[in-house]
Amino acid sequence: MFTYSAVIYDGKKQNLVRYECRTDTEFSSYLESRFGCHVCLWSNKELSENTMAAIAASRQLIEKDNVDKTEAL
Repeated sequence: MFTYSAVIYDGKKQNLVRYECRTDTEFSSYLESRFGCHVCLWSNKELSENTMAAIAASRQLIEKDNVDKTEAL
């Protein structure tokens, strides 16, 4: 999952948008459904907080497993 951020101009005002989804296409569809005709002035894509937490937990398990193997030697 990714967190997308964008500044969207809808013809009247600028809007700061944040949305969590899996693909660029999903994000584009979300913007189309929410704003219709719009201009994207800026956008950013980063890993979502949930994904970052899952990666960190995975790394901790791998590190723990490596320590357990070292102790067994």
